[in-house]
Amino acid sequence: MSDEDVPFFYANVVTITTGPFDMVVDFGFVGPENVAADGVTPQRRVRIAMSPSSAKSILRILAEQIQSYEEKFGEIPSPHWEKGGDPHDQH
Repeated sequence: MSDEDVPFFYANVVTITTGPFDMVVDFGFVGPENVAADGVTPQRRVRIAMSPSSAKSILRILAEQIQSYEEKFGEIPSPHWEKGGDPHDQH
């Protein structure tokens, strides 16, 4: 499969489910059309299953990439939920 054939998705929400042997990461998208009167309904776009050791490796790689990004462009503002808000609230 060439790079042109690989689907590209934008995600602004993630859900992670864990079991004893794997982790399932669902990436989704919440747009204005997904906000209902009773809350937010994300559209799941991509589901990726991996071993816990693969997830741990990805965590380390992401941390390194974020550190490099912040060194070049400045600190990334923390999401509101890191400041005590609800992680499921998209506002």
